[in-house]
Amino acid sequence: MPLPLRASQRQRARRVPHNFILAGASLLAACQAPMDAVVPEDTDVSPSFTMTLHPTVNADGEVDAIEVEAVVTGGLEPGDESFKLMAPVVYVNVQNIANRVTDLKVTDVEGDVSFTIEDDEPVPGGYPYFRHWTAERPVEFPVQISYRALVQPEGGPRGPAFGIRPSAGGISGAGAGFMLVPENAASQNSTLDWDLTAFEKPSVGVTTFGEGAVKVPGPPYNVMQGWIMAGPAEHYPRVDTDSKFHAYWLGDFPFDERAAMAFTSEMYSYFDTYFDHLDPAPDYRVFMRLLDTPPYGGGTALANSFMLSRGPLGKDEVYGESPKSTFVHELLHQWTGSLSGGPIDTNWFSEGLTTYFEYTLPFRAGHISVEEYVDGLNELSRKYYTGRARDWPISDIKKVGFGDDDIRHVPYQRGALYFADLDSRLRKGSGSQYGLHHFLSPLLKARESGELDLTTEAWSKAVSDVLGDDELAFVRSLHTDGETFFPAPDSFGRCVIGERTVLERNGESFEGMRWVPVPGMAPESCFHDD
Repeated sequence: MPLPLRASQRQRARRVPHNFILAGASLLAACQAPMDAVVPEDTDVSPSFTMTLHPTVNADGEVDAIEVEAVVTGGLEPGDESFKLMAPVVYVNVQNIANRVTDLKVTDVEGDVSFTIEDDEPVPGGYPYFRHWTAERPVEFPVQISYRALVQPEGGPRGPAFGIRPSAGGISGAGAGFMLVPENAASQNSTLDWDLTAFEKPSVGVTTFGEGAVKVPGPPYNVMQGWIMAGPAEHYPRVDTDSKFHAYWLGDFPFDERAAMAFTSEMYSYFDTYFDHLDPAPDYRVFMRLLDTPPYGGGTALANSFMLSRGPLGKDEVYGESPKSTFVHELLHQWTGSLSGGPIDTNWFSEGLTTYFEYTLPFRAGHISVEEYVDGLNELSRKYYTGRARDWPISDIKKVGFGDDDIRHVPYQRGALYFADLDSRLRKGSGSQYGLHHFLSPLLKARESGELDLTTEAWSKAVSDVLGDDELAFVRSLHTDGETFFPAPDSFGRCVIGERTVLERNGESFEGMRWVPVPGMAPESCFHDD
């Protein structure tokens, strides 16, 4: 899901655009929050923004809201004269967020501050748009802000788990699902803290940025761009364990949570070794919540973290079977990142590359068999070639947005096939000396360091410089215009071969591909080492 821009990309934009979008549904790639640097320092920094979150519990023992107390010091961004606040109206299909901000009170040394209110134009497809509060008089800093954010009610459209929902005596969601923050304060340092006195049981207050009180670099709206969880949550590993990987969950899941998180921690370590552009890889946090009522959410990545939000065991699910592919996919977003540009227009890269590695790396790491690997590739082919949007341009897919998951995931699937085919093309072009992994490494390092603004054009030029073809024309034809694509037969390694075939779905026939094992080929020989 949605991923934040890396540090080099974030530095180009101080002011948040009114339609900015969180990355990581495994679907978007446009957050601007600097989540790779949480600084637990005690020194006072001015100007500043401080926020304390106080969950409240009703008579039934269920969290019904989060009360927020905040203070802004310093001043406004250069050139601004009116103090402004912002909150999402809709955020990635979570509806009416700003409407659930109640009891808003803003004061300074002169007393209460009144505001005029204006909403952005609605954005189709469930994508974010915001409400803006503009002070009717000049303010004197410090400014105090308080409000009560009600939980997201049950029901409503499907979408990622950004809304705050109660579960298992606690509360979880994302900052963008309930927070109102200064829009144009000069502060570049925020502090986020908790008041957990409403909970009777020993409880934790944790965010993407860390546990307890944390520093969040950057403008105040960056505090919106992390997951939050509070209440009697379980924790992996043990609290006294020194680890860069942490997991927290609310609810009793239909699988062994600790075993699932042990697997995810192993994959974190494997990815840290396999990729070399994050050195060292940052601390990582997984959040999981079990909900009794829809919308359930699914898996969504933000920087340095992801949330798995789900409901009770489904009729087609097997008790005890954890969604390992979801854990792998969301975790991988930490390393694959994104291109600069519109998050939906470029999710062929962020989601396609992530999906490609989701299918290949667990096999390379020895966590799945050849049979499981082939089954996964055939499922990928089936979804892509028999989908009604397989040849849709991205402009049409964007209009549907979160209204149809099958349509929304087409860029994931054809992006994965594109990167598999690129691996084959690179191996042929280099005389089997190197493939995609070797090619990616310097580009991702340059993106991380800020040496390269990795746009679609920059990516295509890098491929063209190696292979000699017009990659930009191919990328636009495939990912922008929606050309149906058939990768090379050896795209997924030497131990698997792709064959053109006819696939059936609901009585219809579609031209597609199937993948079969190569007889006598050992799994460890499937991929070249590069």
